[in-house]
Amino acid sequence: MSKPLQFSIVLVIGLIMGAVCTSIAIEALSKGTEFSRGVMAVQAAHAIALNKLSKDNRCSAPEIQKELLPMRIIATDIEPAFKSLADQDQQFVRYAADLRRVLDLQLAKGIDNCADLATGISSIKQSCDNCHRDYK
Repeated sequence: MSKPLQFSIVLVIGLIMGAVCTSIAIEALSKGTEFSRGVMAVQAAHAIALNKLSKDNRCSAPEIQKELLPMRIIATDIEPAFKSLADQDQQFVRYAADLRRVLDLQLAKGIDNCADLATGISSIKQSCDNCHRDYK
Protein backbone atom coordinates (compact mmCIF):
# COMPACT_ATOMS: atom_id res chain seq x y z
CA MET A 1 0.00 0.00 0.00
CA SER A 2 1.35 3.42 -0.90
CA LYS A 3 2.22 5.98 1.77
CA PRO A 4 -0.34 8.58 0.55
CA LEU A 5 -3.10 5.97 0.69
CA GLN A 6 -2.06 4.88 4.22
CA PHE A 7 -1.96 8.51 5.30
CA SER A 8 -5.44 9.12 3.87
CA ILE A 9 -6.91 6.08 5.62
CA VAL A 10 -5.36 7.03 8.98
CA LEU A 11 -6.55 10.62 8.53
CA VAL A 12 -10.13 9.55 7.78
CA ILE A 13 -10.17 7.15 10.75
CA GLY A 14 -8.76 9.89 13.00
CA LEU A 15 -11.39 12.39 11.86
CA ILE A 16 -14.20 9.90 12.46
CA MET A 17 -12.88 9.02 15.93
CA GLY A 18 -12.48 12.72 16.74
CA ALA A 19 -16.03 13.48 15.67
CA VAL A 20 -17.43 10.59 17.73
CA CYS A 21 -15.43 11.58 20.83
CA THR A 22 -16.45 15.22 20.47
CA SER A 23 -20.10 14.20 20.16
CA ILE A 24 -19.86 12.06 23.29
CA ALA A 25 -18.17 14.88 25.23
CA ILE A 26 -20.76 17.46 24.17
CA GLU A 27 -23.59 15.11 25.11
CA ALA A 28 -22.07 14.48 28.55
CA LEU A 29 -21.47 18.17 29.23
CA SER A 30 -24.93 19.24 28.12
CA LYS A 31 -26.64 16.89 30.55
CA GLY A 32 -25.12 18.55 33.60
CA THR A 33 -24.53 16.84 36.92
CA GLU A 34 -26.94 15.09 39.22
CA PHE A 35 -26.67 18.11 41.52
CA SER A 36 -27.58 20.64 38.80
CA ARG A 37 -30.43 18.49 37.47
CA GLY A 38 -31.69 17.99 41.02
CA VAL A 39 -31.66 21.72 41.83
CA MET A 40 -33.61 22.53 38.67
CA ALA A 41 -36.03 19.61 39.19
CA VAL A 42 -36.88 20.70 42.75
CA GLN A 43 -37.31 24.34 41.68
CA ALA A 44 -39.60 23.21 38.84
CA ALA A 45 -41.66 21.04 41.22
CA HIS A 46 -42.28 24.00 43.54
CA ALA A 47 -43.10 26.29 40.60
CA ILE A 48 -45.62 23.73 39.36
CA ALA A 49 -47.11 23.53 42.86
CA LEU A 50 -47.47 27.34 42.96
CA ASN A 51 -49.24 27.28 39.60
CA LYS A 52 -51.56 24.55 40.86
CA LEU A 53 -52.42 26.57 43.97
CA SER A 54 -53.33 29.51 41.75
CA LYS A 55 -55.30 27.37 39.30
CA ASP A 56 -57.19 25.63 42.14
CA ASN A 57 -57.89 28.98 43.83
CA ARG A 58 -56.11 27.83 47.00
CA CYS A 59 -54.15 30.97 47.74
CA SER A 60 -53.66 31.00 51.49
CA ALA A 61 -50.45 32.48 52.84
CA PRO A 62 -49.30 29.24 54.53
CA GLU A 63 -49.71 27.18 51.35
CA ILE A 64 -47.93 29.79 49.24
CA GLN A 65 -45.09 30.18 51.75
CA LYS A 66 -44.73 26.38 51.83
CA GLU A 67 -43.72 26.50 48.14
CA LEU A 68 -41.83 29.81 48.06
CA LEU A 69 -39.56 29.15 51.03
CA PRO A 70 -37.94 25.97 49.64
CA MET A 71 -37.50 27.71 46.29
CA ARG A 72 -35.60 30.51 48.02
CA ILE A 73 -33.45 28.12 50.04
CA ILE A 74 -32.60 25.99 47.00
CA ALA A 75 -31.86 29.11 44.94
CA THR A 76 -28.68 29.44 47.00
CA ASP A 77 -27.53 26.16 45.43
CA ILE A 78 -27.71 27.41 41.84
CA GLU A 79 -24.12 28.65 41.62
CA PRO A 80 -22.62 25.61 43.41
CA ALA A 81 -24.70 23.29 41.20
CA PHE A 82 -23.39 25.02 38.07
CA LYS A 83 -19.96 25.84 39.50
CA SER A 84 -17.95 25.93 36.28
CA LEU A 85 -20.53 28.21 34.67
CA ALA A 86 -20.77 30.46 37.72
CA ASP A 87 -16.97 30.71 37.90
CA GLN A 88 -16.71 31.76 34.26
CA ASP A 89 -19.78 33.87 33.62
CA GLN A 90 -20.90 36.79 35.79
CA GLN A 91 -24.17 37.11 33.86
CA PHE A 92 -25.18 33.66 35.11
CA VAL A 93 -24.38 34.77 38.67
CA ARG A 94 -26.51 37.91 38.15
CA TYR A 95 -29.44 35.81 36.93
CA ALA A 96 -29.20 33.57 40.01
CA ALA A 97 -29.03 36.62 42.30
CA ASP A 98 -32.04 38.11 40.51
CA LEU A 99 -34.06 34.95 41.17
CA ARG A 100 -33.17 35.13 44.86
CA ARG A 101 -34.16 38.82 44.93
CA VAL A 102 -37.52 38.04 43.30
CA LEU A 103 -38.17 35.18 45.72
CA ASP A 104 -37.20 37.37 48.70
CA LEU A 105 -39.65 40.01 47.50
CA GLN A 106 -42.47 37.48 47.17
CA LEU A 107 -41.76 36.04 50.60
CA ALA A 108 -41.65 39.53 52.16
CA LYS A 109 -45.03 40.41 50.66
CA GLY A 110 -46.71 37.60 52.56
CA ILE A 111 -48.93 36.79 49.57
CA ASP A 112 -52.38 35.65 50.69
CA ASN A 113 -54.56 35.98 47.60
CA CYS A 114 -54.65 34.60 44.07
CA ALA A 115 -54.19 37.93 42.28
CA ASP A 116 -50.92 38.62 44.10
CA LEU A 117 -49.88 35.00 43.64
CA ALA A 118 -50.38 35.28 39.87
CA THR A 119 -48.21 38.42 39.83
CA GLY A 120 -45.57 36.68 41.93
CA ILE A 121 -45.59 33.60 39.70
CA SER A 122 -45.15 35.86 36.69
CA SER A 123 -42.13 37.57 38.28
CA ILE A 124 -40.55 34.23 39.20
CA LYS A 125 -41.20 32.83 35.73
CA GLN A 126 -39.64 35.89 34.11
CA SER A 127 -36.55 35.52 36.27
CA CYS A 128 -36.25 31.83 35.36
CA ASP A 129 -36.89 32.51 31.67
CA ASN A 130 -34.16 35.18 31.56
CA CYS A 131 -31.57 32.63 32.63
CA HIS A 132 -32.95 29.70 30.65
CA ARG A 133 -33.03 31.80 27.50
CA ASP A 134 -29.26 32.19 27.70
CA TYR A 135 -28.15 28.96 29.39
CA LYS A 136 -30.57 26.09 28.84
